[in-house]
Amino acid sequence: MRFVTEQLANFVGNVAYEHLSDRVVEKTERAILDTLAALIGGVPTDNATLSRFAAKACFGSGGAHAWFAEAGLHPLGALFANCAAASSLDVDDGHCLAAGHPGAAIVPAVLMEAAKLGSDGHAVLTATAIGYDVALRIAAARRFSDTMSFASGQWTGFGVAAAIGWLRKMPTDQLAHALAIAGAEAPQNLPQGDCQASSVKGSSPWSTVAALFAVERASHGMSGSIDMLDRAHAYNFGAITADLGTRWLISETYLKPYASCRYTHPVIDAVLALVAERGKDEPIGRIAVDIFPEARKLPNENAPKSLEGGQFSVPFAAALAALRGAEAFRPLRPFSLSDPQVVELAQRVEVRYPDEFAGMFPQCTPARVTMIVGGYERTADVPRPLGDANNPMDQSAVEEKLLDLGRDILSRAELGKLIQSVALLKMGEIAPLLGCLTARPVAISAAS
Repeated sequence: MRFVTEQLANFVGNVAYEHLSDRVVEKTERAILDTLAALIGGVPTDNATLSRFAAKACFGSGGAHAWFAEAGLHPLGALFANCAAASSLDVDDGHCLAAGHPGAAIVPAVLMEAAKLGSDGHAVLTATAIGYDVALRIAAARRFSDTMSFASGQWTGFGVAAAIGWLRKMPTDQLAHALAIAGAEAPQNLPQGDCQASSVKGSSPWSTVAALFAVERASHGMSGSIDMLDRAHAYNFGAITADLGTRWLISETYLKPYASCRYTHPVIDAVLALVAERGKDEPIGRIAVDIFPEARKLPNENAPKSLEGGQFSVPFAAALAALRGAEAFRPLRPFSLSDPQVVELAQRVEVRYPDEFAGMFPQCTPARVTMIVGGYERTADVPRPLGDANNPMDQSAVEEKLLDLGRDILSRAELGKLIQSVALLKMGEIAPLLGCLTARPVAISAAS
């Protein structure tokens, strides 16, 4: 009986583009476009800007790009910077059962490796689908009672190693060890404190860099603990390999229409529904939010002082949506944090955790919002927010998301070329996309 890492490596080594169904190709193309939307929107943030500074200081200069921002970085520094930008706004994709975000790590790694190797568009799509599948299978099979943190960086490296190993046509025995090393040396990201949000987020940038090192070390003969996934107390290891090649988990991912924590999305959807017919002068009284108990882990600051604080606050998200609408999250901007009307309303948001929502996470993320609008009480239930795998965003919605998030970075015409270049991947073409990513760097300053 082979170990799970060996079974995964054998699967990866035998995948070809022709094995992907039209649906999987479509979902993979959309995942790449969505991740690039998150990345371009994240470029001006303090998180991404400071990550570029640190990457250049630590890794030095070179011939690689921090996309849409800066050339002349060492390839590892550029990889770190691109992953950081993709996760900075917390608008990157995710998977409910995995309880985390694959795209911000896997998509930059695949595109940078494909550019280095001269791979074609079909290889990009295949490697991306493989990376998502391996990472999400492992993450979704975790025994959550044994999990200290839901940080995505703990498992995204498995997918990065699988994708890069496939692109390099790595022997399966080496790939099994690469997966094991990537998992063993991923950032563990201990739980954060209870009251403060952090720029660290899920540690996907370090997970991706560690995975690249894992592939390199395994290719030179270094070994990993290839039985690491065969631990019954930590993983439902049978689920990791179930239906390999027939069930592709990239088809089950969710996309995010708003630049905030996924926990806030059903709240935003409910609030937007409740204020849709609100008159301009109709006052908003109290807001009561019923949500699943895992949302207690969010800092939930009423008056957040950072973008991260705003992204991870149910009261703030509810107030901002009520007063400023969906556009205030495309992207979330620092000036919203000091909006006096929003901050005042956030103080009047009550967050409750009823027993009826217990046990639903991570399979679903429901919320119920009750508001007093114009003196009348109104209630909206959202069992699955917009973007959920069972309530998906279509292609046009993802394109609009990219246009919104990238409007301060590139012209609308340039953003249109970027959208078209992703569509060309299924034709086998990659040069147009690489040209869009590494075009003339623009002057970037922190968004205000």
